[in-house]
Amino acid sequence: MVWEKAQGEFLESDVVEWVEAIWSPNNSRRKKTKSRPWGKQKVVAQIASVEGDFVKLTVLKAAVIENIIGSELRPHKIGTTITKKKATLLRGNPERLHWSEEEVRAALIRAQHA
Repeated sequence: MVWEKAQGEFLESDVVEWVEAIWSPNNSRRKKTKSRPWGKQKVVAQIASVEGDFVKLTVLKAAVIENIIGSELRPHKIGTTITKKKATLLRGNPERLHWSEEEVRAALIRAQHA
């Protein structure tokens, strides 16, 4: 399998891999104190759809790669659908799986911008 850096152009059917923080499940965004992530996970997912700034992904693989708190962390479950903002995905330094028909992918991107 050949991975290449994702440049922000996501297409339905792309398979992407990125690293993201694992947060406390009861993390409230309204708290005044700065919370810290519990660890990191590497996620591999297939893009189900791209709608504006949001990307829906089906998780193919997820594994904890860093655990700060010491107790068991739960990565995303395989088969679940998650929604991410494109900007959030790009923060995780995503890579995408190289298509065997890369010129077809390029044509689809051009058609999307037409």
